[in-house]
Amino acid sequence: MNSSLKYARDDSSMNRQLEEANKYKSIAYKIGDNYGIWPSIIAGIGSRESRWGIALKPPGPDGTGDFAPRKFPSEYRDSAMPPDGLGFGRGLMQIDYDYHEFARSGFWRDPENNIAYCAGLLDQFRSAIRRKTDLTDVALLRAAIASYNAGPGRALRAIRRNLDIDFSTTGGDYSADVLSRAEFFQLHCWE
Repeated sequence: MNSSLKYARDDSSMNRQLEEANKYKSIAYKIGDNYGIWPSIIAGIGSRESRWGIALKPPGPDGTGDFAPRKFPSEYRDSAMPPDGLGFGRGLMQIDYDYHEFARSGFWRDPENNIAYCAGLLDQFRSAIRRKTDLTDVALLRAAIASYNAGPGRALRAIRRNLDIDFSTTGGDYSADVLSRAEFFQLHCWE
């Protein structure tokens, strides 16, 4: 076994997530193929975002997360929380209520739609960053993943300022952690 792996093959928390993720494996493969995104990357994002639904309220694909009140109302809410009483993060891939119309529709509750929306965003971010930088391969992938968490503007600012791509991401490690999680899923037959 590779001793540099962040998540051991027998990590109990990750194995529980693997059990949940396997319910959506065929969806991840189909959508990943449509967008040219490795299913293990989709698995890594689902793991980081919601622990594949385990961390949501209620647990599962129609659960929500991110219940931290936000200081300023937005054009879609006039209080610190969404008007439907749910969290800001919607579904397995935690699509944000404030930033995506998709998260304000009922479609986010469907696992296939939620995973497809995530992959579509990754594809958009990858294309935008490719056009604006000379990044390729893993660096481009990390920038797209960081954009998923912090937005492409913040990712591009980090690149232009020669900062780590995760400089503005949650925990300062989002893309690196997603890749570590993806590596765990690859160890368990997610290509």
